[in-house]
Amino acid sequence: MHDAGEFRFAPVAESLSAARACVRGVLNSHGYGDKEMDVNIVIGEILQNIIRYGFDGGDASGEFKMQFFLFDNALDVVITDNAPPSDSQNWNNAHRKPEEGGHGLTLVNAIAQSVNFDMLEAGNRATIRFAL
Repeated sequence: MHDAGEFRFAPVAESLSAARACVRGVLNSHGYGDKEMDVNIVIGEILQNIIRYGFDGGDASGEFKMQFFLFDNALDVVITDNAPPSDSQNWNNAHRKPEEGGHGLTLVNAIAQSVNFDMLEAGNRATIRFAL
């Protein structure tokens, strides 16, 4: 395993482009630039949900952190936030109209090799694995 970096951001919409740039930089610097679109689609969906739901649309006093870990044939991206803990077992899109979204986690699960969401004592963690 190779620790490929850690990056911190305020959980506001304006941080999304900087987070995508970090993904691009990490992948390009390790020779996996061809995986950027898939990784950025997944990370973008998760970060948008963190900002929209975890931080109620954005909170400059909060934080999310992305860590990248490279293995021989996989990339793990670990996203940790300090939003109120949220149990993924209680997430439900049944109340939403299709035009309002609600397809992000389906997309995430279709692209990533695995996705795990954990509640922490003071926040949440998403661990996403991508095949390389």
